[in-house]
Amino acid sequence: MLVSKAVEGFLLDMRSGGYATTTVKLYAFILNRLVESFSDPPIETIHIDDLREFMSELRARQPPLSGPYLDNHWKAIRTFFRWCNETLHTKRPDLELTRPKYKFAEVIPFSEAEIKRLLQACEFSREFQRSNTKPYRLRRATELRDKAILMVLLDTGIRIGELCRLEARDLNLETGEVHVRPYGTGRKTRPRAVFLGKAARRAVWVYLAHNKDIEPDDRLFPVNPAAVRSWMRELGERAQVTDVHPHRFRHTFSIQYLRNGGDVFSLQRILGHGTLDMVRRYLALADADTANAHQRASPVDRWKL
Repeated sequence: MLVSKAVEGFLLDMRSGGYATTTVKLYAFILNRLVESFSDPPIETIHIDDLREFMSELRARQPPLSGPYLDNHWKAIRTFFRWCNETLHTKRPDLELTRPKYKFAEVIPFSEAEIKRLLQACEFSREFQRSNTKPYRLRRATELRDKAILMVLLDTGIRIGELCRLEARDLNLETGEVHVRPYGTGRKTRPRAVFLGKAARRAVWVYLAHNKDIEPDDRLFPVNPAAVRSWMRELGERAQVTDVHPHRFRHTFSIQYLRNGGDVFSLQRILGHGTLDMVRRYLALADADTANAHQRASPVDRWKL
């Protein structure tokens, strides 16, 4: 069987197996690049040296490809040949393919002051000024929705896709419990319960009280991830906060959870991670914060005893 035909079957299984649409598109792009590079030979003829050469060519590209982008190629290749082994009973030439090494991007959570500025920026538009008039701002029609979204993301650590899939019935305002739905069959994301605190519940209640036409089966926030990312960028400009995007709220929740005494295992469940790898990164940052705080506050050092 030609590699292209195997890729066709693999992508078909991905689409019906609960993978996110963005992941399917990414893997399709990567594997089609692989087919083109190899000139579409029979799947059984692929050797580890072929895969190493393919990865070497990617590393040599100018401008250089990012570490996470190369890692996505490695993951796509591994996932594809594992599927071929299980479905087509072919050998796995990828088992000795070395995973690209790279440094993770620095995780920088929002500060309390930045969060307050973002919430305030939800209230009014940019400043306008017509000729012969004083500058003025308009109250934003989506103020309550946007505040509720920020509070939910910050208080639960859920992903933007999970937030956009929430239905009104998934939220219990009495207990604060939020049922997070998996994507598709749940193969890549896990259903779980997270909780909202008092302030976040109040923000969602106010939003719903002004939007009484939202039914239990309706989406809680009728927005898509791209739209949220777009207005968050604009919100950050008005609030004078840099690098505002949905996933940074997840980082902020995680760091604050650990700073405030939460443990890594419950955080892993809350975030829906399959492993502790990412949680350990958050823990390392929280531990560094503790060490820095002690250096600043040490009475023995500050009193020069």
